[in-house]
Amino acid sequence: MDVILSLLLVLSINFSFSACSPTEEKPDSLLMEEGFLNPPNESRPLALWTWMNGHIDTVKLLYELEEMKDKGFRGAIIWDIGSLMDPDDIIPDGPAFLGPESLNYLSLALDKSHSLGLDLGISSASSWNSGGEWVDIADGSKELLSTAEQATGPATIKPATENPESARGRAENCEKLFVMAVPQNPDKIYSPEEVIVFPASEKDGKLAEIQLPPGSWELLSIFSCNTMQHLVVPSPNSTGLIIDHLSQQATENHFEALLSRIDQASTPEKQFKFIFIDSYEVWQMMDWTPNFLAEFENRYAYDPRPYIPLLQGFDHSDSLIQVRFESDYRRLVSDLLIENHYAQTVEIAEQRGMQMITEAGHGGHPRVEPLKALGHSHIPMGEFWNRQRHWVTKEAASAAHIYGKKVVAAESLTGWNHWQHGPTDFKRLIDIAFCEGLNQVVFHTFSHNPEIAGKPGFVYHAGEHINVNATWWEMARPFMDYIARSSYMLRQGNYVADVLLYYGDEAPNLVPPKRMDPNYTPDMPGLFPDYFYDESKCPHCGRPKPVNPGKLPGYEYDYINEDVITSRLETENGALVLPEGQVYKLLVLPDRRDISMKVLQRLEQLIFNGAIVIGRKPESASSLKGYPESDKEVKKIADQIWGKSDGEKVFSNKYGRGTIYWGKSVREVLDELTIPPDIEVMGIDNQDLHIDFVHRQTKSEDIYFISNSSERKEKISINFRVDENRIPEIWDPASGLIQRKVSFSKGKDGLMLEMIMDPLSSRFVVFRENTSGINDASLHTDLQFGFQEEPEANDSVETMDISTQWTIAFNPEWGGPESIQTDSLTSWTESEREGVQFYSGTASYSREFTLNEEMVSPKKEAFITFEDIQEMARVFVNGNDCGIVWLPPYTTRITPFLKAGKNTITFNVVNTWNNRIVGDVRNADKLSYTRTNANIKFTEDSPLLPSGLMGKSQIKFINK
Repeated sequence: MDVILSLLLVLSINFSFSACSPTEEKPDSLLMEEGFLNPPNESRPLALWTWMNGHIDTVKLLYELEEMKDKGFRGAIIWDIGSLMDPDDIIPDGPAFLGPESLNYLSLALDKSHSLGLDLGISSASSWNSGGEWVDIADGSKELLSTAEQATGPATIKPATENPESARGRAENCEKLFVMAVPQNPDKIYSPEEVIVFPASEKDGKLAEIQLPPGSWELLSIFSCNTMQHLVVPSPNSTGLIIDHLSQQATENHFEALLSRIDQASTPEKQFKFIFIDSYEVWQMMDWTPNFLAEFENRYAYDPRPYIPLLQGFDHSDSLIQVRFESDYRRLVSDLLIENHYAQTVEIAEQRGMQMITEAGHGGHPRVEPLKALGHSHIPMGEFWNRQRHWVTKEAASAAHIYGKKVVAAESLTGWNHWQHGPTDFKRLIDIAFCEGLNQVVFHTFSHNPEIAGKPGFVYHAGEHINVNATWWEMARPFMDYIARSSYMLRQGNYVADVLLYYGDEAPNLVPPKRMDPNYTPDMPGLFPDYFYDESKCPHCGRPKPVNPGKLPGYEYDYINEDVITSRLETENGALVLPEGQVYKLLVLPDRRDISMKVLQRLEQLIFNGAIVIGRKPESASSLKGYPESDKEVKKIADQIWGKSDGEKVFSNKYGRGTIYWGKSVREVLDELTIPPDIEVMGIDNQDLHIDFVHRQTKSEDIYFISNSSERKEKISINFRVDENRIPEIWDPASGLIQRKVSFSKGKDGLMLEMIMDPLSSRFVVFRENTSGINDASLHTDLQFGFQEEPEANDSVETMDISTQWTIAFNPEWGGPESIQTDSLTSWTESEREGVQFYSGTASYSREFTLNEEMVSPKKEAFITFEDIQEMARVFVNGNDCGIVWLPPYTTRITPFLKAGKNTITFNVVNTWNNRIVGDVRNADKLSYTRTNANIKFTEDSPLLPSGLMGKSQIKFINK
């Protein structure tokens, strides 16, 4: 690197300098580079646009859409919903969802979003789950219940007729399915062969009698009953039953009613882009639907009725048989829910040119095999929370990869930390989710706020409130652009992973998160599970991990299911491949003695054709279908594949062109196959994976996203497993700038880069076959090495301390003083003046400084740096806008606007709403500046948060 470049490239900065630099002609760029600089609308963030209580202010509705466009959103998903917290009833009741007035609002939103080029979606109900006032009882959700009575035979018996009890009291709208006589046993243990099944039919309009043989019997009358569960938290004038999601007819009727109403507000030219199905949160119960028995017998080839007592508190005399039946039951619940609800909604949406965004994973009260459920959507959607354990993004990403979906969405930044955090904190969590596979942010939530709401306004009970009432909203654009550029890059090519993890055929099932919010610790308020540090359990839900490959630093993986293994997975040249181009080196089986027969039969073909598989030898089938012959078939196939391997002395067996391993760890097999890590981070302790990555690959590029989620600067060396003939470039998603002159060397199995990663920073490293080697003209910083605190040339940097003599102007409308003078940069909360302590909003820092002719020489570059900013700041030098600073190291270039003599610098600094709300709570007898239904989340003991400019500030002059 020549001297001029080494002197210029000494600062790492996280926003575009175009506002501070003269306009320069950019050379023609590749389409991909233009897409990175100015991402397409499809890559921009969405938001769940909550219409609280259905109450709408049409003027503010239009304004909010305009602001979404201005700040760089893709669009929004309208979510008509009630408030789970509003003790003072400050949120007015709006019209019924999809009633005439509601449809007028939807029509207005569609017209405006269309004119702005925004994508608009709508939830499938007011609240969670699918349902509404149009749902008939016949289409409502159903459960399996029973009544019991004792009887002695021989006797002629008329079973009791009363409806059974549910967990919520006497059940309603019940249909008796059949009656069973089960031999009495004090421990409720029985064998299905002993059960006598009687029909529940009437004879001549009278209740049928049953003939009991000799013995003591427990008569079970089995019922299908409506749960009568209504929508969980609809807007006040919206109600209705939740549908039977297992029923094709109920789903069809619901969406016909939903869409026929929506059609009144839309046209073919202006219609909704998406329909959103939220997480499945129907009551836990024994799920049922009218055709369940027929579907069961058709799919599993045995009569389930003698086994039904196992779902009603009885136990089988053979516990393994019981496990198999219960698994068959849960699998059928999952399959019916997926086929008749999720998959059918995709077909319905496609007929209308719409897309389904489906949060069908293992959040809420899951019933499904989540990969299959998420795969049956246009856009699979997970979730990740702020300072909570609810992270289900890896699941949606795996589903997208194995089912050939390009877009991975997530309900993003949900939580209960009302107005405590801003974009800097949010970026940290989004980056972690990016490394899990996310590429479509959907903010939870963007609350609609009528004029009467005040500020910060109406909110749903959960969510990090990203809307026009956020204090930092006017500075939001760089944050949104960062998300858009990253999302654009993370949709290029295919995801790169070495390992496939088959998680078995259980339903419900789960994919544990790869990583989680590092802020989530045991001393935080709220629920902290005792299983959190148990490596064998999912940190989100606490259930055992279905397959545990151990720690694989530097390797990526996807989870896979029976459906994809048996219908989409092939073997080519020893690799496992999917139709869209995904390639994996090996497949790992769960540590189980049983296996799906279909999976085992397919594995035999895949391994024979060259696949590498790791897993113990199965001993039985996982289903009762075909039992006991099925177990003999499992043993026969397993003996062929596993051969003499036993997992203790013999650890592998060649079968055809492939190999099965048993008793070796995934890492040991990768080493044996000489498959090095995709990346290897050296020079630091990275056991917590705070330096994380995700890798995409096109025909001509390898694209690595590298993230530092820690709050410290890290000097690292990274070995990338890439073609050593490719050349690296560094792309900065925060600024949109590209550094094509990068220092690198040949490393072990690829190329090596040294990098300095600032706190909470991220970079794309793009390896290409050719590069111009010319950096973007607006790039005045080094994206590879960042700021050198002690440069090699002692005279290359001069500094001017500007930490003192600041005037700070506040807005009196929010309780602040007109202005104060300060000789040190400290948090507003340290002030003795309540108006400063409790201030929320924007405050303007300003001061003057004098420069001599030498300091403004064309041979110098000038940057201003701040030790800490909470939350964000816009910088002006001599009245010229130098952009928004929101990420460490809180630095911006000010060269173009300096002059010899007196100069003025102004920082408009904004914090969050927290301090003003806390101040209002502590001064309840005084005028309240804020208004919100969420003030119940704050107390007099709620802490004030650091705000403003803090620590040391300098102007650095660098010799070019």
